[in-house]
Amino acid sequence: MSGRCSPTEALDLLRPAFKPMAAAKRLTDAIHDNEAFRLWCDDAVVPVHFRVRLKVEPKLDPDGRWTARIVSVVREAWEKPDKPVYKWGSKDELEAAPYRWEFEIDEVMALLPQRKARLKPGPKGHGDWKKLIRGRMKSMGPKRVQELHNSGKMRERLEALLRQKKKWVPADEDAVNAEIRAFLKGEFR
Repeated sequence: MSGRCSPTEALDLLRPAFKPMAAAKRLTDAIHDNEAFRLWCDDAVVPVHFRVRLKVEPKLDPDGRWTARIVSVVREAWEKPDKPVYKWGSKDELEAAPYRWEFEIDEVMALLPQRKARLKPGPKGHGDWKKLIRGRMKSMGPKRVQELHNSGKMRERLEALLRQKKKWVPADEDAVNAEIRAFLKGEFR
């Protein structure tokens, strides 16, 4: 994916991994701390020394959608208005247009958390790995397993256990998920 996106679109790109406020902070941190992360204003790259005065401000609209805009952290006056200004008595003729702030889509996508590299399957003979994770789930109890599964952390914990005890994890992540589902259905409690 390449091209540019507005601050609102950038916020939406990060939303699968972050809540809106955290996504806006991630964008602001990238503007301030990462010289390779470009911010564009009206088709010109904003100089690094100026970017420290800016931040991404998220806003929940009355219709429930999140929007974002670039604002000054020192609240300095902008030369252009924040919204379109139309000539007196006209709804079509612009007197002044707002700044057009944009990010590079690829650079925004790079702010998403990266998937952890999976261990390559080792040779056969890892013992009964299913017995090991079943025993761990039994010791935790169905309620705790359900909570961790709902939060997306159960598979990670079981894979960490396998890495620690067996120095191996199944190549197919669905193998561990299948064991979790079977436990939650009561198939081997």
